[in-house]
Amino acid sequence: MDLDPGSLHTTAAYVAVVLGIAGPVIGIVYAVRIDRRDFWRTPMLVSGTLTFVAILGAYLSGRRLVDADPSLLSDPLVAPHLEYADRLLLPGAGFFILVVLTGVLNPRTGVLRTVLPILLVGFAVVVLVLVVLSGDSGARHLLDEIVEAF
Repeated sequence: MDLDPGSLHTTAAYVAVVLGIAGPVIGIVYAVRIDRRDFWRTPMLVSGTLTFVAILGAYLSGRRLVDADPSLLSDPLVAPHLEYADRLLLPGAGFFILVVLTGVLNPRTGVLRTVLPILLVGFAVVVLVLVVLSGDSGARHLLDEIVEAF
């Protein structure tokens, strides 16, 4: 069974938007709620991992979609979406690495107790912003296609 690249990317993008918001928010909560870090550690590890997997899936399915239809590159509504997606991959990987480092090490004293959560919040904010911008531009393109169909 071969899935249509368009529907595959749409599904992957929806999952990436949902997890791309939930994962960073949970990471921020973990960093801010020092007294509850043990409680938030497992949800942060799970959601952070799923966030990166979803971002990677949306990125790869989007690339597959562009490879299947190169004329999409000339669409003025797709260009910003591709730019945001390209920018999202590296901070998404950085967020994932920090989630794993912070969650596994779970430092209770020393400089890492402060530095890792600060970096985690920084990457979480970048991922949040890029997910929202990429999702918005992708949704605008999809809406434009729907309007043109009618």
